[in-house]
Amino acid sequence: MSKYEFNKEQLEFVEDKLGLFGKLKVVFKYFVVSLFLAFIYYVVFALFFNTKEEERIQRENEMLNAEYMRSIEKLDILDNVILDLKLKDREIYKNVFKSTPPDMLNEYNPSLYEQLDTSSDVALVHFTTEKIRAASFLAQEQIKSIELIYETLKDSIELSSIPVILHVKGMSVSQIGAGIGEKIHPFYKTKSEHTGVDLLAGLGTEVLATAHGVVIEVERSSRGRGNQVKIDHGIYQTYYAHLGDILVRRGQKVTRGHVIARVGNSGLSFAPHLHYEVSLKGQIVDPVNYFFANLSPSDYREVLLTALNSGQSLD
Repeated sequence: MSKYEFNKEQLEFVEDKLGLFGKLKVVFKYFVVSLFLAFIYYVVFALFFNTKEEERIQRENEMLNAEYMRSIEKLDILDNVILDLKLKDREIYKNVFKSTPPDMLNEYNPSLYEQLDTSSDVALVHFTTEKIRAASFLAQEQIKSIELIYETLKDSIELSSIPVILHVKGMSVSQIGAGIGEKIHPFYKTKSEHTGVDLLAGLGTEVLATAHGVVIEVERSSRGRGNQVKIDHGIYQTYYAHLGDILVRRGQKVTRGHVIARVGNSGLSFAPHLHYEVSLKGQIVDPVNYFFANLSPSDYREVLLTALNSGQSLD
């Protein structure tokens, strides 16, 4: 492209012929402008228009984000469930053994499991051997303690006074009702303190004395707890209510397993059942804790959970 300049001497426009450098300069200017325009076009296209591949990836990202949020919600729910199970497990342990759980059962310790990925086989074998040796030593100590307790108590008369058998003949786990604690009254529908455990049973089912003792109270009534029997076992006392026929008298000595009455529906009772209480040195205790003599560990656990979670009593 030619360039013209005005010549004052000749009073006319004279063509200014570009050299090589001038031509390169012009070409460079056009190249820069073209690159700038291409960049502008790319930015505008990228901001306002998506390719099919980009749209597919965007949809996948949205689905992954939604799935991630759902997973977070499920994880929160699982955390709450696990925490609730830990609390219930700790409470059950305390109720059964009357002590707090050992440290090894309280919290999950991930450090041991992290070592499994980094430790050698020899280290793991050594670690396991040491744990087995320590467990064996503790087991032997426990066996010695149990043998000592057995030798001390095997001839003790007081053992026969502990109410450790089931109080209804032929009782099954499914018959357990509300246990000790705050329960809903079946008639008034208000919360009241339930001081024993309810046991559903058919009319006429035999009621057993749960330990050796002396009958100290016999009451026949159509109100309140209905027909009742109370037995003194020394430091323990047991109480049976809503009975049908009473087969013992006041002052009578009874032995463990003695039939003292039959299940009835006397007094303010929602259905035929037996209300059973245990007190230790005058203080009400949970009768379920004394059922271990007649139940397997699995049945005992089921009875404990049923009595704990039943919200309405039968009297």
